[in-house]
Amino acid sequence: MIEIKEVHSKKDLKTFINFPVKLYKDSPYFTPLLMMDEMNCLDVKKNPASTYCKFKLLLAYKDGKLVGRICGIINNFANQKYNQKRVRFNRLDMIDDIEVTKVLIGAIEAWGKENGLEEINGPLGYSDQDKEGLLTKGFDQLNIFITCYTHEYYVRHLKELGFVEDAKWNEYKIFIPKEVDPRIAKLAKRVEERYNLHMVHLKSKRHIKNYVMKALYLVNECYKDLYGYVPIDDDQIRHLAAQYVPLINLDYLQLVETEDKRIVGLGLMVPSPALAVKKSKGRLFPFGWIGFFKALKKSKVLEMLLVAVDPAYQNKGVNAMIITEAVNNAIKNKVEYAETGPELQTNVPVQSLWKTFESEHHKERHCFLKPITK
Repeated sequence: MIEIKEVHSKKDLKTFINFPVKLYKDSPYFTPLLMMDEMNCLDVKKNPASTYCKFKLLLAYKDGKLVGRICGIINNFANQKYNQKRVRFNRLDMIDDIEVTKVLIGAIEAWGKENGLEEINGPLGYSDQDKEGLLTKGFDQLNIFITCYTHEYYVRHLKELGFVEDAKWNEYKIFIPKEVDPRIAKLAKRVEERYNLHMVHLKSKRHIKNYVMKALYLVNECYKDLYGYVPIDDDQIRHLAAQYVPLINLDYLQLVETEDKRIVGLGLMVPSPALAVKKSKGRLFPFGWIGFFKALKKSKVLEMLLVAVDPAYQNKGVNAMIITEAVNNAIKNKVEYAETGPELQTNVPVQSLWKTFESEHHKERHCFLKPITK
């Protein structure tokens, strides 16, 4: 018999977060999420998204043993924006037992039905800045810090339960060349002069706070029409800044600014802490932080978090400025390659950026959808 228990206490929440660490303890490809970040993200008292989202965290037990978990999200903002009646699921993990998956999904369906919703889809989070997409290709690849690894049977389970693919994301390895393509460097210089643009070079991470709001407002504007995107408000921006600013290496923060101090281009990568996080099992304390922050200085792999260009400056070569600066710094630091985060298959402009690089399309993710059983 499978029993479902809702997460209410801090102890339950830690059990929820730790389940995949135990499930994948023998996997060479699994990298856990940071316990600290997950505690802040999944606690409705700490996550600003709770102002427009309802969360339900469930644990599944079989014969007294923990065998699965799922997070349900009712995103009222997204349902209104897209004129949908959907409940989202996220952080779905379970043993290879279709009955466990069926009960977990069924519990979220029932919750959605109680709230007048008609479809269930995911994995999707509270916004585009949360984890999204189920791995469908690349099961023999280490997941980067900003994504989740899952076994292949997850896909089989969802399809057996009637889910169909609703969106697709691609991920790439971009190998760092010995020098910046002269054509890109030349274009970057020309764009800089023609439009009176310049790169912002911050001398200290203390100065990042002066640009956080402007940069993420730009992300809101650039990403607003992407699949399932929900704009982030000021409280969420501060919430995300607390998570990501400590990760930033200024060599990999590219800000393109106009003469009147308007940010029109953003590129953000971080040295990958994935292996360090894996070693510490997602815990920074008491000693995990040593390897974590060492990785942020020494890692030869970069994770691409964001690329955004103001719509008024798109197709004018601003991307060339971002790429030239980032690649020059990667070469200087002897980086081997960068990994993109999930990029929507329909987002052709972003994926076209990698055509001049040696690259490998090594992972794919999908979002799945099905009607809620009446």
